Amino acid sequence: MKLALSFTTVRFMPFAETTEFANVGVLVCAPQIGYVDFKLAPAKFKRVSDFFDDLDGQLYAQAIATFEEELKYVKKYGSELTGESLANFIREITRTREGIMTFGEGGVLLTNNPKAELINLFDRFIGRTFAESKEYREKQMVKALRQELTTALTSVKYKEQSLDIGFGSFRLPLVAKFANTVKAIKPLAFDQQSPLLLADHGDRWISRVKHLLNGNALKKEDFLFTIEAPRSNKREFKAAFDIVEKGMLELGVNVVPFEQRKNILEFAEFDISKTVDDYALQ
Repeated sequence: MKLALSFTTVRFMPFAETTEFANVGVLVCAPQIGYVDFKLAPAKFKRVSDFFDDLDGQLYAQAIATFEEELKYVKKYGSELTGESLANFIREITRTREGIMTFGEGGVLLTNNPKAELINLFDRFIGRTFAESKEYREKQMVKALRQELTTALTSVKYKEQSLDIGFGSFRLPLVAKFANTVKAIKPLAFDQQSPLLLADHGDRWISRVKHLLNGNALKKEDFLFTIEAPRSNKREFKAAFDIVEKGMLELGVNVVPFEQRKNILEFAEFDISKTVDDYALQ
């Protein structure tokens, strides 16, 4: 017998002002048979630490543990209800709420096996293979660049570092300092599943770099976005990518395709004679 199964994603949203979030779980409900269950990501979830790369991992671990206890209560209480009573209870639980842990998108589908469908939904929204994600690709880009920069440059070393902006800090994967000059490189991969996600990813980093510039953590000429265009040839993806690239250029920073390694290395070099002279004058 086909059952109507409602589902809602669970979101971890540590920065309410930016509305950035990561899906970390799914709550499901089949009112017809009084079925309620959920599945959450583990307390140590690499996708969260990669997405919120400037966040203390303990915050997520504590938040997910506390929310799991709440959902255990929801499951226990909800399993004693059926029909409209259960549907209303779940609607109340999943309504818009403030906090680090919130509920996000949802829907209804028909299934013969609610338990199996919960696993499918979790895989769909949360459990995608990490190696297929843009986060993994960006880590590959960082690793490749770090190796090349270490080989090519002997006077400086590019490493992961946080830069202060006055009211907080942002962590960047490739930062080097010499005398009074700070340079930073941020590789970005734009192979998201939708044009909107592509634009969101780009806008997030444009905003961060704007804060870095306004906070005098970096000069425009000392920051570089190195980017990979989307593999999709669809017009919508190209349009979203073009808008993001334009936004980067409007910051006044350097923007270089990832395959143009020579240009990246030229940017990464420091004018040692100039910086030494400037340092001596201090």
